[in-house]
Amino acid sequence: MKKLTVQIIIHIAAWMCFLMLPFAFYPRPQGDSFFEMRSITPYFVVNTLFIIAFYYLNIYLIIPRLLNEKKFVAYSLLIFGLLVVYSSMPRIYHALFGPIFPNQPPHPGPPRVRPLISAGNLAVFLLVFVFSTGIKVISQWLRSEQRAKEIANEKLKTELSFLKAQINPHFLFNTLNNIYALASTQSEHTATAVLKLSSIMRYVLTEARNDLVPLEKDILFIRHYLELQKMRLTDRTIIDFELKGTPEGKQIAPLLLLPFVENAFKYGISTRERSPIRIEFEINP
Repeated sequence: MKKLTVQIIIHIAAWMCFLMLPFAFYPRPQGDSFFEMRSITPYFVVNTLFIIAFYYLNIYLIIPRLLNEKKFVAYSLLIFGLLVVYSSMPRIYHALFGPIFPNQPPHPGPPRVRPLISAGNLAVFLLVFVFSTGIKVISQWLRSEQRAKEIANEKLKTELSFLKAQINPHFLFNTLNNIYALASTQSEHTATAVLKLSSIMRYVLTEARNDLVPLEKDILFIRHYLELQKMRLTDRTIIDFELKGTPEGKQIAPLLLLPFVENAFKYGISTRERSPIRIEFEINP
């Protein structure tokens, strides 16, 4: 509601500024100076209401119904027709209601022939037409660009949500297999592995729902994952983890690093020879 009120005030102020300009484009009595203030005649009111009505009709009705629907011929004919009517307004008004300036003393000599088209009205109409059409086209373009950005963001969020839905069960399945292997051999690391898994799942269920998480939490998540992997793997696999820089104060999309680490274990481990896995995080300020 507040935004609508501001828009109405802006429109009123803009029209007042427009109408306060010198009446250069309107017929005036002979002898009037260029900047002389004159009384508001009925003709001036009719002329002004016509151009204001055209401005809003063009923005809210003519452009959406014709130009946006690619009815270019109908749009051009309608605009041309309104142009002819408004350009002929002095002659039409004089024919229907009498003199434009009723208090003007009669012109000496033979009566003047009023031109068919008013150059002033023609210029004003073209100015309002270009201004209103430009505003409408630009605002529609800006809205379409904003909508395209919103669609792209929604698509990205959907893809990330889908990726998370794929990562979480896959990670849980692998981790449970690791703990099962430890339990089957009655390893003393089973309880620690369960505790690590609890911490990891808490992170997945709470933090991973956010768009961004603190970088140190995601790195701690990776550390816990690596510790679980160390409990399962043999001495043939050597895991080297190095962190360069400070993660404090930085954020990252949750679980973004996990696929790379998982792939290192999925494709970088051999059962017949030593398999060094080096994971290095370098954080630039």
